Amino acid sequence: MAVWTESAEPLPRPPPSEFNNLTVLSTIAKYPHLFKVSTPINVDRFETLLTLAHHPNMPFVHSVCQGLREGFWPWADTHVGVYPTTWEVPSPIPSTTAERDFIRSQILKEESVGRYSPNFGPQLLPGMYSMPIHAVPKEGGKYRLVTNHSAGDFSLNSMIAKDDIVGVTLDNVQGSR
Repeated sequence: MAVWTESAEPLPRPPPSEFNNLTVLSTIAKYPHLFKVSTPINVDRFETLLTLAHHPNMPFVHSVCQGLREGFWPWADTHVGVYPTTWEVPSPIPSTTAERDFIRSQILKEESVGRYSPNFGPQLLPGMYSMPIHAVPKEGGKYRLVTNHSAGDFSLNSMIAKDDIVGVTLDNVQGSR
């Protein structure tokens, strides 16, 4: 993956149209505590190390660091005015008590480390989308939490044009081992 970063294009910023989405901007302004960017990475130190090491692609490095500070934009077109303002695809009902307990404990864990927003009530706020989560059994009787970003007519993945991500390494965790 390190070789890929030497020639990768900088990661995209939100398109200008997103800064005109008054519904979303209003929700973010009213509830900033729900939209924190959380990372275990010391971004300033990370950026300094890559600068001192003379990384050959500093525009890419700066775009990654900006994403770590402000959040990443996944090449999405949210189809303002075409897609619904708010959308929810319900999660399936867990089939076992163990699955239900795992999902509940995993949600609490993700919230405690800042990867999930705190509870804000039973209804999505204007501009929010919610994709279903479920548990997938692993060997040894454990589970893995999965979010289905492709579920439903207005899925998060449907907002990303395949042509926009050709050749982009979106998740190379497996390849980095």
